Amino acid sequence: MARWVPHSVLRRRSLIALAITTACGSDQSAVQSGSGRIADVASSVAASSVQAQGAPSPGRQPASGAVQSLTRAAGGAQGSEYIARRGVPSATTSDGMIVGRIGGGERASRDTIIVPTHDLAACEPFTQRLLPSAADGVGNAVVWLVGVASGPADTASRRSALRLAGCRLEPRVQRVPVGGTVMLSSKDPMMTRLRFVDVGGDGPPRTTVLFNDAGQVVPTSAATTRGGLVEVRDDLHPWVRAYIAVAPHPFVAVTGADGQFRFDGVPAGRYTLVVWSEVLGTRTRELTVTSGVETRIDVKY
Repeated sequence: MARWVPHSVLRRRSLIALAITTACGSDQSAVQSGSGRIADVASSVAASSVQAQGAPSPGRQPASGAVQSLTRAAGGAQGSEYIARRGVPSATTSDGMIVGRIGGGERASRDTIIVPTHDLAACEPFTQRLLPSAADGVGNAVVWLVGVASGPADTASRRSALRLAGCRLEPRVQRVPVGGTVMLSSKDPMMTRLRFVDVGGDGPPRTTVLFNDAGQVVPTSAATTRGGLVEVRDDLHPWVRAYIAVAPHPFVAVTGADGQFRFDGVPAGRYTLVVWSEVLGTRTRELTVTSGVETRIDVKY
């Protein structure tokens, strides 16, 4: 919890207020700026992690409690209940915000050459960068908070697109709210069987979508009935893959190449921040959000 320091004391002694995050021994400091208070979560303390994956293998990624935590990131006994505030602003004075950056991507950002082995009329060799990186940021990372039971409504579009063209799915990683509709389309004249499976899970697919020719469009909401990180794979073409972060609350983001993300309107409290990258694996951090304070966090692989 941050201790407020009067402006006169700041001028006289250049003190800063300290907010201590006891979990994992990490330090979080708060200072006053012209637009409000800012809390920095110290980056010197190593984040807990799951072994980095390296380049993705043809099989599913190993089970991980951190990866699967998106399925129970909200409130209630099962972690799947989120109560959205109605009739109030998306952010209130009792809320805080989180501004962060995921770094360490430059060393793992490289082009991957994909050489298809069949259906060559539709599938020519292509180059793909699984981890875009600018200024050492980690792109295509999914970031989410665990333990959010209520807060602002999720204002993201409830309709998204996933396109199969040139024997690849685009976008590679995207966010879709729980209950949203994914518009699947194919430009490839070939048989395709897309299975939607939970990353790290061993249960049956959430749904399966079949294509048999170019120009087809298939909407589905079966993959988004509950939160979780979902892998989309083509049983007939194992190099065809994408990921959908099904968000149970607003505090789920996919980073751009600079690795930056921002959560506004976060209710005050203690949370676990989880970062997942297809290439680098997962990281977790414990942090405290204080009313009216901008919490800054820098997670590095």
